[in-house]
Order: sequence, then structure tokens, then C-alpha cells
Amino acid sequence: MSRRGYVPEDEMQFSGRTLELLQKAADEVQFLLDKGYDIKPVTTFVGNHYMFSERQRLALARSVSAKEYVQTRSSKELLQNRKGLIPKIVHRDGFNTIITLEVALSGSPVFYCRDGVLRDLAGLRGTYRIIDKSREAVELLLRQLKSLNISNAVFYLDAPVSNSGRLSEFHACAIY
Repeated sequence: MSRRGYVPEDEMQFSGRTLELLQKAADEVQFLLDKGYDIKPVTTFVGNHYMFSERQRLALARSVSAKEYVQTRSSKELLQNRKGLIPKIVHRDGFNTIITLEVALSGSPVFYCRDGVLRDLAGLRGTYRIIDKSREAVELLLRQLKSLNISNAVFYLDAPVSNSGRLSEFHACAIY
């Protein structure tokens, strides 16, 4: 059994009292970002104060954004558009979507970020391999699209990424 994005220390670093400290730190990072400071020095500064690991600092950097950015991003959400209409066609980054689902199905941390996006810490850069959760992730995604009555979805899979062809073959056996 493969566990995408799994690090044994995650259970200790992202639960209980430590999770409470991360949430407090996220408020402090948010405050500084809203004042115009850059994310890297802010997460370093706040991370040093709380003696966070690099992985905890990465979680902070990935999960907090300046309020101005969050407002801009939310104004572009398709399902929250002005008339509440479901779009006829949805375009998705296939790897980001599938990898995040695989991480969640693996029991590894996935964060609901302040900009309304789910993010993981898997950190796959240009490499991808099919795992035992891949087919389930594709099927889950397609079932969700169907439940939203989205009739046409385009998934972009970067050709330079290894195994992108193998992942694209799953659509033939998925329920949609």
C-alpha cells in the first residue's frame, strides 16, 4: 500500500496542541501578509518563534494568503458566479487535483486553506507514479463532477510529467 505525501512525523506535527499552535501562527502570518510583507520571510519569522519544522512552515506558507489575494481568487470561483449557474465546461489541472485526492485517500495531511482551496504537502515536482489510490481518486472526481451536473470537463496533464499517459487512461474505466 502506497501513501502519497506521507511523512511519519505528520501525525505529531499536525494534531492536538501543535495544530492549535499552527492555527495561531496562521493568524499571525495572515496579519503580516495583510500589512504587505512577503510570505517567505514571514513564515520563517513566525516559524522560528514557534520552533516549527520545515514541513510545518511549508504548511503555513501554502495555507495562508493576504486577504486581498483571497478576495480576488474568490471572485473568480465558477460555482459562486453572479447568477449561481453551473458552468457548461470545467477546466482542471489534472495532476494537482488527482494528487491532492490521492494524498487525502492515503491519510496524509490535506489543508483547507484560507483562500478556499485544498492543498497538500506531497511536493511532487515533475515526477508522478500511479499508486493504489490513483484509480479511486479519478473515480471519486468523476462521480463528484456528475453529482454537480457538470457535463463537460477538460483535464490538463502535463506531457513532460512522467506517467501522464497512464493516468489519462483511467477515464475509460471510470464511472461518468
